[in-house]
Amino acid sequence: MTNKNRLRNQVFMAVLIGIASILHVIEGLFPPLPVPGAKLGLANTATLIGLRTLGFWPAIGISMARSLIGGLFGGSLFGPAFFMSFGGAIMSALAMGLISKLKKLGTNNIFVSVIGAITHSITQLTIASYLIKHSGLLYYLPLLLGLSTLTGVFIGLVCDKVMAILPAAFCAEQKSRD
Repeated sequence: MTNKNRLRNQVFMAVLIGIASILHVIEGLFPPLPVPGAKLGLANTATLIGLRTLGFWPAIGISMARSLIGGLFGGSLFGPAFFMSFGGAIMSALAMGLISKLKKLGTNNIFVSVIGAITHSITQLTIASYLIKHSGLLYYLPLLLGLSTLTGVFIGLVCDKVMAILPAAFCAEQKSRD
């Protein structure tokens, strides 16, 4: 990779981290969804775009950075909500990265996003159950999985639209990784 490409990728990653952090904080200001603790997962758009254009490790970095920055600006840094968000974001990025390696299913942004959303919900619920030391929260899982599927489809569709308008240089980078 040339220095020019390396710099371009670093700048693009920084932009994605900034966008993800802003979306993370803004989403926290939305009125709550009917399902307690549920969110749309808008910041995951940047993680999935990073995964598709920059690769696996940059996507992990985007998830980590946006959780830290979002926690700092959202006022939850190192509190229970932060650990649930951070754990969910990292596990979601890991799951999306692994599923992206599958030749047929891994090329579909909607499928990859749904896997990420489901993984995020399972991780958050597991962390919450551990923190309050009660497994009864796991009865909430079917409801969260249904909502995760819907939000995952939405985020996947958003990623499809964004990827369609990204400059050709980033799309070419993605194709060379496949």
